Amino acid sequence: MPYGPRWRRHRTKFTNYFHFSLSLVYQPIQIQETHTLLRNLLTSPSDFSHHIRRSAAAIILNITYGYDVAERDDPYVALADGAMQTMSKAGVFGTYLVDYIPVLKYVPLWMPGASFKRQAREWRYLSREMLDSQFMTVKENMVKGTAVSCITTQELEKLKESGGSADKEELIKNVVAIAYGAGADTTVSAITSFILAMVLYPDIQKKAQDDIDRITGGGRLPTFADKTSLPYISCVVWECLRWNPATPMAVPHRVTEDDEYNGFRIPKGSTIIANVWAILHDENKYLEPFRFNPERFEHQEKNKLAGINDLPQAAFGFGRRICPGRWLAHDSIWIAVAAILSVYNISAAVDDKGLPILPSVEYSSGTLSHPKPFECRIIPRSDAMASLIKQTADGKA
Repeated sequence: MPYGPRWRRHRTKFTNYFHFSLSLVYQPIQIQETHTLLRNLLTSPSDFSHHIRRSAAAIILNITYGYDVAERDDPYVALADGAMQTMSKAGVFGTYLVDYIPVLKYVPLWMPGASFKRQAREWRYLSREMLDSQFMTVKENMVKGTAVSCITTQELEKLKESGGSADKEELIKNVVAIAYGAGADTTVSAITSFILAMVLYPDIQKKAQDDIDRITGGGRLPTFADKTSLPYISCVVWECLRWNPATPMAVPHRVTEDDEYNGFRIPKGSTIIANVWAILHDENKYLEPFRFNPERFEHQEKNKLAGINDLPQAAFGFGRRICPGRWLAHDSIWIAVAAILSVYNISAAVDDKGLPILPSVEYSSGTLSHPKPFECRIIPRSDAMASLIKQTADGKA
């Protein structure tokens, strides 16, 4: 979407619900779904990737649509993930010949070489379904009086009171759907990267667990109230976002005016792609950038004076297009990391001889990047921790 009045309306509407102060309102939902995640990891730890994806989806869909995600094979999550996968493929500049020869956009569907147009037609339908399905369900439930309070119901009530137009309803529909795409995949990628890092860096895992035990005494799960007392956990989260960012190459943008940068002329209309991965692996900023090292983010005042180890805000974008939902995403990652570390030990899978099978650090390609599938062991730290997981998930702790 080009910068202009329409973009500003979408941005303002989104920010109204996901700015820093309001993100605190969603913390009970994040806590609830994190406790469900812990229970699911206890039941079937080998399915950790599925459980992480379900948890991330459940948080954002509860907030936007008041929607309860099924434990398995949820139809809307499948639909939304399918739409996001197509966007990830299409968002990589150079995937299609039309990226280099724009005039090809005028060729008819049936011509050889126009497969991108046929794919776009299919993907447009999938994206439309993602936009419409839950939104229409919420509208129907509002008529029945069974709708759960959420962003969509709040906005539709305001629209009804003001006698709003179809354009304003479309704006609401777009914004709540964007929330899933903007928040769910970043969270999934970061938490899965965290699991991978804990397998490969057990010393960091132990240090983080000791930090949590110091605050909780091992008798309860951490909460957001503990955040200021657990700075090392925040460092772990920031390092997850830096080590392998969910969006290694930012979404392409078009220059609206002629510009110049360090002597390089950038003509109006040029496509600009920010290399987030390179920014966050700059050896001049991050010593040993390929090593997972949360300690690099300790002592931020000294870091600023030295001009090193900036917090990896680039993982959320830049300037006026920086992700307005970054506080919600960061909180979802933080509480998941803290809760998992408090009750689970994460280690490498073992072969038939009992030898560890260390996973490779490999990531998928695309606008959205995730660790490639790997195996690991996720085991409760003690019988008492297993009981705590069950009691908390049942609302008894």
